[in-house]
Amino acid sequence: MRHHRQSIKFGRQRSHYNATLRHLVSSLIVHKAIRTTKTKAKQASRLADKLITLGKDKSLINQRKAYSILCDRSLVSILFNELAPLFKERKGGYTRVMLINRRHGDNSQLAILEFVEKPKVEAPKKAEKKEKKKAPQPEVESKVKEIEKAPEPRKEEHPKKELPPVKKELKKPEKPIEKPGFFKRFFGRKGD
Repeated sequence: MRHHRQSIKFGRQRSHYNATLRHLVSSLIVHKAIRTTKTKAKQASRLADKLITLGKDKSLINQRKAYSILCDRSLVSILFNELAPLFKERKGGYTRVMLINRRHGDNSQLAILEFVEKPKVEAPKKAEKKEKKKAPQPEVESKVKEIEKAPEPRKEEHPKKELPPVKKELKKPEKPIEKPGFFKRFFGRKGD
């Protein structure tokens, strides 16, 4: 009997459950927000909060603990170098779960799981983009000028040597070899 057991298994074995949570948190670290079901989002947010807490103290032991959960060095470096510094002032509640519509097939409640604070990405302005397109690149211009200044390679003329004609003698087969067909193989040949 499961009296007072609050764990949610998603109807999976323990290893499959752990793999599901690992992949949800990994994609959350990469994309900073994911869309999944409400129960999965709540379970993944608990694990993500633990990882952010580990990332705040950048020690070797914490990095190894995070690696044992994520199983990817690049994700551990993103966690410790980009995400954890954003939450130094905060003492908990690093993720949020926002409910959205229901799924058509099984009517399960969908949710968006995301970090409360996201790293700032500066988008280039439109005017800067146009200037970059219009302004010619100096490296390309210098290479083009070098190619134009370079002398053309000399074409040396070699006298053509005549090769002796090759005589090809084709042997004609005297009689084509016939392979026995299906019926001849099983029922024998007549006349042999």
